[in-house]
Amino acid sequence: MSDQEQKQEPYIQPRFETARLTLDPPSADDDVAMGAMFSDLETMTHLRFMTKEAQGGWKPADITARRETQCKAIAEKRGSTFYIHDKKTGELVGVCGANVINVVDRNAVVGIILWKKYWSGGYGTEALYEMMRGLFEDWNMHKITYETREVNTGMRKFLEEGCMTPLTYIRKDELMCPHTHQWVSLWQYVIFEEDWPRIKENLLANIQRGAAKHANKTESA
Repeated sequence: MSDQEQKQEPYIQPRFETARLTLDPPSADDDVAMGAMFSDLETMTHLRFMTKEAQGGWKPADITARRETQCKAIAEKRGSTFYIHDKKTGELVGVCGANVINVVDRNAVVGIILWKKYWSGGYGTEALYEMMRGLFEDWNMHKITYETREVNTGMRKFLEEGCMTPLTYIRKDELMCPHTHQWVSLWQYVIFEEDWPRIKENLLANIQRGAAKHANKTESA
């Protein structure tokens, strides 16, 4: 049997840990929490087109189908998805990963969604640092692309200040939000492999400063 005829073994996605978080493969154990997060309008304020408001929010079958699609993409190395958890409580913090991975041309489109209560405190930076480290250092990506909205100032600050990456392109009126009936433009930021060393250094410094600040607050409490 030729190499081409041999069935490729499914890829097993690893689990990562940061100081406060775990980045885990998708699991049915999180289906209820994931459905609640996707249906929460405050959490999804910048992603209203994903909330399924007209259908009364995300149903269990929707979440199951989404997870199964993600797992299939992981097994075939076409994407990666990490469910983010609080190490202390085990609570779902959010989800991040690469919706699209092209291993031939070495590029990926990435993103993150966090529960609103985790928007401050550097949790997103902690998770995205580990995700990017894996893509650039383990997967040997040449470039990764983030897509966000102009009004998402938190994400733009992370990219423009934390990653020191200027706006690359605006995909004007790319989506029609079925709930607001307004066009959504996507702001794209592209990070190349040669940028990663300096970005890595800056993000690590930010994470360390945030950890020290958190420790000082804990001690004074």
